Amino acid sequence: MKIINLILGLGTAIILGSLIHFGIRAFHPEPKRPDYSQVYPKAAPFREYNCDKADLKCISDRDEYYENERIRQEGYEKQNKVYEDALRVYNRDVFIIANIVGVLVFVAGFTLLFKTAIASQSVPIGIMIAGLYSIIYGYVRGWNSTNDQMKFFVGLVIALLVIGGSIWLIERYSRKTR
Repeated sequence: MKIINLILGLGTAIILGSLIHFGIRAFHPEPKRPDYSQVYPKAAPFREYNCDKADLKCISDRDEYYENERIRQEGYEKQNKVYEDALRVYNRDVFIIANIVGVLVFVAGFTLLFKTAIASQSVPIGIMIAGLYSIIYGYVRGWNSTNDQMKFFVGLVIALLVIGGSIWLIERYSRKTR
């Protein structure tokens, strides 16, 4: 029976954790990175320009080629900057959403833990692990896009919840065993 409980708990954690991750992606899609080859038409194939000082046509072609490449590169860099800014905002949003959902799922699992018999506690524990996974995913995804004060505040709330809940759970079980 213990193996079944372990499998149920792990399965619940993996499935619910994945569902949270895919739900965020489904309802708040990630910005798309610009594709250099699709954003800008193909340039003339690179060719080595070994021009004589007197060959004005070769020098003109070379300068035109390099100028077109510079313009293409600048355009791509502008679009990439827009993408990076949008990704920074997206990662911050994922941090917030994943942590809120993670805390709610963790609390739901914690609440279910007290409503179930000892033999069937693997599913609520799996739910709690999925909530913790969501919180960790939010931190990893939004680490560079979230300011330190927000990370500290959210971390403090989570620490109080997990540590306080764990202490309460230990007290509850120690009272039952006495």
